[in-house]
Amino acid sequence: MAKPIQITIYRITGKQLFFNVPDEMCEECELTVGLTKSVLKELGVGRNDQRVKLTVKPWIEFSIEALAKGGWHAPVLMIDGNIFTQGVVPHRTRLKERLAQELKRFETGQTENLSKTG
Repeated sequence: MAKPIQITIYRITGKQLFFNVPDEMCEECELTVGLTKSVLKELGVGRNDQRVKLTVKPWIEFSIEALAKGGWHAPVLMIDGNIFTQGVVPHRTRLKERLAQELKRFETGQTENLSKTG
């Protein structure tokens, strides 16, 4: 069985260390989280689906991790450890196509990461 598709979003809003950043500070952050969840739902990925692991991390708390992966500007959307977008809300169609490719890879048991080829 293939490894689950790892989707990580680093956002600047919400709980950050010991304080809270209001959504108005980065509307793109909340839109990115909402869009990603919406696209996954459209693709038939449920909340406890074993094919996908969606993790939303506070950018400030995980800034070293994000920066080490090239994520300089929140929101950073990563798919299997590779940056898909940063600093902008991803284009719905491109995100949906990419996640559909990743789901197909998962279902066929391919081990190569499409993130490196796309």
